[in-house]
Amino acid sequence: MSNIPPQPQARSCTPILRLRPDIDQAQSNFRKSPDGAYLRHPGEIDEDSASTSSAQFESDMSMGEYRVARKRDKEKFFERVRNAQKGMTKDEKRDMFKILQVITVPPLVDTKLLQTSTDEVIERAIESYFVHCPVYLNPNPRTAWPASWHERFHRDWSWNARGVYYRHHYSPHWVTGDHTLWLPTVDHGMFDRHDELPRRVRARTFLHHVLDNKRWVKSEYAWEADAWSDVFGHMRNDPALAVDKRECYVNKPEVHAVSATLTGECKTVKRIPDASIGLATFHPEHYQNAIASYELDSERLQALALHRDSSLISDPRIHESSLVYPFLVYEAKGWTGDAREARLQACAAGTAYLDMLDDLARRPGNAGKVEGAYQFHDGRSAQVFALTSFGAHWHVMVGYRRPRLKREHANHPGMSKTVYLYQRIWSGLISDERKAWELLSLVDQIHEWGATTFRDYVIRHLKSWHEYCHELRVADAIRTRAILGKNATSGQFLVFDTPEWAKDFGMDFRTELLRKMGKLLTKKVVEIQAGEPSITCVSGKCRDFGYRLFSAEDFLKHLPSVHYEQVNDSCKNAAKELFDDCVAEMEELLQGIQAREEPLQDLLSKAGSLQEIASSISKRKLSMGGACEGSGNRPRTCYGSCD
Repeated sequence: MSNIPPQPQARSCTPILRLRPDIDQAQSNFRKSPDGAYLRHPGEIDEDSASTSSAQFESDMSMGEYRVARKRDKEKFFERVRNAQKGMTKDEKRDMFKILQVITVPPLVDTKLLQTSTDEVIERAIESYFVHCPVYLNPNPRTAWPASWHERFHRDWSWNARGVYYRHHYSPHWVTGDHTLWLPTVDHGMFDRHDELPRRVRARTFLHHVLDNKRWVKSEYAWEADAWSDVFGHMRNDPALAVDKRECYVNKPEVHAVSATLTGECKTVKRIPDASIGLATFHPEHYQNAIASYELDSERLQALALHRDSSLISDPRIHESSLVYPFLVYEAKGWTGDAREARLQACAAGTAYLDMLDDLARRPGNAGKVEGAYQFHDGRSAQVFALTSFGAHWHVMVGYRRPRLKREHANHPGMSKTVYLYQRIWSGLISDERKAWELLSLVDQIHEWGATTFRDYVIRHLKSWHEYCHELRVADAIRTRAILGKNATSGQFLVFDTPEWAKDFGMDFRTELLRKMGKLLTKKVVEIQAGEPSITCVSGKCRDFGYRLFSAEDFLKHLPSVHYEQVNDSCKNAAKELFDDCVAEMEELLQGIQAREEPLQDLLSKAGSLQEIASSISKRKLSMGGACEGSGNRPRTCYGSCD
């Protein structure tokens, strides 16, 4: 017999749920440090360093005066230290000091010295200089920085005061809960797929041009021209998009010479990015094309920007409307350029584009004076992409706009109320086909997003703005007709105030704006036949848009030809009575406008309330019950209006 003991039979047992014991401290222990570009999570920020205190710099202090004051304070500090260290041992003296932070300042990248280095060394050097300043501006530092640091980092800190921040590592934790960012991604598994062959062919062409520019050390123009053809070529061929080297106007607040905080003064400066990509606009002859949108009509968008009570800017060139609402900005630098300069220039243009999108997302009103509520729940989710190239090294960033947070010194004097946060989502040296393919893959995804999702976002928000501006322009047209009479269509026009954003421009620029405003006003007078009495049919097929008729005879012809209604004597009498009422109402309206109007020479400098005029011509229903025969005694409702 075997001496092997019998195996115990398996028994079923009820599983026991054991809960994890409570943990007093959080699982993630972040190393605290002052806020800067290299931080990966908000938990790494030293909150004590962001606490507010009294200002440390006098507003009129120059850098020379700061050097003297800094030297005097340092001498006093070391004198106190020497007095405190009397009688101490060497170890006791060492324990008096503690190293809080070590900051390494990268030098300017010298590509000639890096030509023999590996790609990894070149990338590391460029990335380090691209960030340049590792800490953000703290208006109340616990210890005063050396004067050399203020000179070295003053420009970076001045943009922090204006609200522009750069994060070298993307993290969704930096995005506040009321925003939803869309990001392109790189799927490395798609590189060998057959359907990626066209993009890989483009990548090889792009790589060939990059290596040629690098070999012969070509100028910035060569890098920029190749980017236009090899990287942004598909966007240029898309009829829904517009690509141009378009100047933009940026509000640049002045900063103090030492503290880099805002002084309260502001000026408008012109910037010209190497490429701006936005939405294309259309004219009436384009509307046979399926891609055309009436909301993106060039003239309607120009009217939105030029009217004093809307002032909605859609084109970076301000007074134009051919490239509207850019969603991508590109800045190029050659090997002899400055990578950090490219980042600052691209981000500065991006702030102007984000401000334009924020004004668009709000409810209609004067975009230059009052910030209204957002039209839709996703109104805060506007974003732009900023791309830079330093020779063969590219950066792709995403930026969005939000209010300044407490950790960013919110409500502190000398700091902006708004923050423009840019995060790096990809960067690399174009040294092989795969890197070129990765960049093209990201740009193609941004292209598709801009032509679909972003374009729909803009069109959806423009509808209410166009309705609002139409009412304002109709009121202006009627007012012009009331004052100028028949001369309103012969080239004469009233000169209203220029929009709020034009106040800082010169007289020649504002004169050009007045010419464009007058041209649009005259066209509107002719288009709506302002001041002409009319009745608008809203019956049957005319219900949705209305059909204006300028005489009783036209109305009596309209009924049988469009609505197949028979006309009898009672209908004729009702139509004549209705039109006579419209004529009397229009004469009363025009006389009232003329009576309330100031002398014409005063009108050339200012305009009165338009909402009162618009409300006085509101739609008034006039019933014609039983007046028409043909399909029963249904009442026909028309509007006595001038719109």
